[in-house]
Amino acid sequence: MHDHDDATAAGERWFDYAAAHPHTNVEIGGVAVVAGPAPSTVELHALINLMRAAHPPLRDRARPRGASAVGPAAPADHLEEVALTALGGDLALHAAIERVCAQPLRDVTWGMTLLHGHRDNEFALLLRAHHGLLDGMSLIAITLAAVREPGLPRRRTPPVHPPSWTSARVRALLRAVVGIALPANAISLGPDRVQAPTGPPRRMWVHTPLPRMKAIAREGGVSLNDVYLAALAGALRPWLPDRTTGTVQVTVPLNTRRSSTNTALGNFHRGVPVILPCHLPTAAERLAATRLATRNIRFSHRDPDADVLFDILPTRWHGRALARILHPRRTTMVATHVPGPARPLELHGHSINALLPLMFLPAGHHLSVCLGEYAGTAHLAVVGDPSLPEIDELPARWLAELDALEGAFTQPCPATASMPSTIRDPAPDNAERVVTGSAEQDA
Repeated sequence: MHDHDDATAAGERWFDYAAAHPHTNVEIGGVAVVAGPAPSTVELHALINLMRAAHPPLRDRARPRGASAVGPAAPADHLEEVALTALGGDLALHAAIERVCAQPLRDVTWGMTLLHGHRDNEFALLLRAHHGLLDGMSLIAITLAAVREPGLPRRRTPPVHPPSWTSARVRALLRAVVGIALPANAISLGPDRVQAPTGPPRRMWVHTPLPRMKAIAREGGVSLNDVYLAALAGALRPWLPDRTTGTVQVTVPLNTRRSSTNTALGNFHRGVPVILPCHLPTAAERLAATRLATRNIRFSHRDPDADVLFDILPTRWHGRALARILHPRRTTMVATHVPGPARPLELHGHSINALLPLMFLPAGHHLSVCLGEYAGTAHLAVVGDPSLPEIDELPARWLAELDALEGAFTQPCPATASMPSTIRDPAPDNAERVVTGSAEQDA
């Protein structure tokens, strides 16, 4: 067992945040698209028990904050089954994902949904959990435990020294207080005077070969995350107001696991602000500026005092502080990145063809994105409020920005040419695809 104190503290912020915004669903998760016949209820209950064994809090029922525990849940409480339109293909699958995610979990804080019937010899398992219970890395770890795979490799992290009130810690506290107290001027991507949510979020996914993004990063002398965010900066340009004095302020969740919590499950993330250089005219300029803008992510990862504000705040105020940080006037959107397994996985001997990330939309926000990695493929998940004009075009714009970056820093080759495909057929390394979660499209 691991010490979950840090994870519990971070998780309580999200439970408080959700309680203060009852119309906001803060569930995260993923969808495993699997080749083979749909598993039986008995097999799925066994799978759920494996996951509950990996993280004991997964056994508990949901309870109001401050209430006494109401006892463990049974495996059946975590499971639902959805039979899709026969041979409806990806459109049926992604429309069902949207419908399921539009109904928050009630009695439990995590759940699994079996989706089948949309295609012969294929099914999907949708796993979702309250963000206060798990972060993206924990979801990947639980997925690996469920398919009986070893966990993600341990990462070297700086040692944590006992906090003491050094001058550096005082300065970090002052920066945090000033940052949360000063007036905010984040650009809203939605229509003027239209407050989200205006309806159930739209969900879209697009994928591209991960080696392609790594080649751009290598040639440009930047990180993979910089490539992801720079392409996002370009993709957002059509939504920027003609006249604006604000900035596109993105909150990037930073993994705070240390040497003692590298393999622990729970929520080990804090948000780091990054200003996207959407105003710059070329993709190469935006990539260079993004590298400068993400320096605070690298500094924050090495800074033992980066979370000092939450260290000293009473726990009952954590949710309010998080709500202020994520207020739409202070944060334009959340953009997260979840590394995943480097090689294909199997479930009961059947190949998992894709792992699609599921992101949430913070209260009042019009857009949120997540980049997930699986078996050499990068999947971009987009969650947008229906009021956002031309939301369906964002995945294609992001791919077009990668094309522009590739042209600026690398020599394009047939292995990275864009080509539409579907999730069903194992796509060659050159395939990129846009799928949507309504009867028209998806993220």
